[in-house]
Amino acid sequence: MFTGEALVVTVRLIERRGAVLTPSGLACLAGVPTVNISSGCAHGCIYCYGRGYSQYPGEGTVLVYRDTAARIEKELARKRRRPAAVYFCPSCDAFQPVNAVLEESYRTMRVLLESGVGVEFVTKGIIPGRFLDLFSRHPGRVSAQIGLTTLDDALRAELEPGAAPVSERLRVIALLKESGVSVSVRADPLIHGVMDGDPDLAALLAACRERGVTDMAASYLFLRPAVTAGLRCHIADRTLVERILSPYAQGRRFALRGGAGGGRALPEPIRRAGFERIKQLASEHGLRVHVCGCKNPDVASDQCHLVRPVEGDMPESRAQGTSRLLWELPPSS
Repeated sequence: MFTGEALVVTVRLIERRGAVLTPSGLACLAGVPTVNISSGCAHGCIYCYGRGYSQYPGEGTVLVYRDTAARIEKELARKRRRPAAVYFCPSCDAFQPVNAVLEESYRTMRVLLESGVGVEFVTKGIIPGRFLDLFSRHPGRVSAQIGLTTLDDALRAELEPGAAPVSERLRVIALLKESGVSVSVRADPLIHGVMDGDPDLAALLAACRERGVTDMAASYLFLRPAVTAGLRCHIADRTLVERILSPYAQGRRFALRGGAGGGRALPEPIRRAGFERIKQLASEHGLRVHVCGCKNPDVASDQCHLVRPVEGDMPESRAQGTSRLLWELPPSS
């Protein structure tokens, strides 16, 4: 059924226009400055919403921004107040299997951590040892989410052809925890009728708990036009494509909370029942599940913990859902 192919990627270095540290439109990232190391991503996930962005360079192309670390260092020097943490990366992955991306990610994270600024990221990649050494030198300053929706590596290869195999992601969880990093798992996007059967979910939850994970963010696939096109273009099994897409015909269209675009969600009863079942299974394995309210405003008000408070953070500013960056907030009295 699944015939994932190796991804061929063209890499170019480009100059960045505008500031490096920018706010995100997602409510789950409210108040946290973000940075993209590249435009385009070598992981090639066919459900990635970045495919629909106007700056998307096209499939199989990764444009790496030059001198990100040096520019962030200059931006920090100009700020009256430094942010508590910076999130990597809203539109790509800091740990793509591309040397130029890894080099710039390492330099940028090192600048931030040595400046007393925390680092937070979501990844589906392999994290090289030098990053683990860096993180271990800054305890309490690094928070990670590992993207993992299934233990079926054939399915993973079909949907995320350039990303790390399942076994490597499970190994990364253990290595990060050994390095003193706060680690959770991001089960997003789950695909209804493909990934959310009880046996599949139970196996995923058990594997995460065995590696010391206690928190998981979860959400179902949220369809944007570019995502639908990606599924139709890259999955050869047309029956599978229709099985994925057909439930959305009766789904609801709405904008993401925080104003970061819109799309179509599964019908509310399917999502509500699915999340209740996931939470029940998770509790049986000793995990807490956070349902993303950005993509499920009709059934959840929780945040999916894209970022988590690090040492010196101000969690109250996140709870209030402010869109102001932490460095712009007035000093607390």
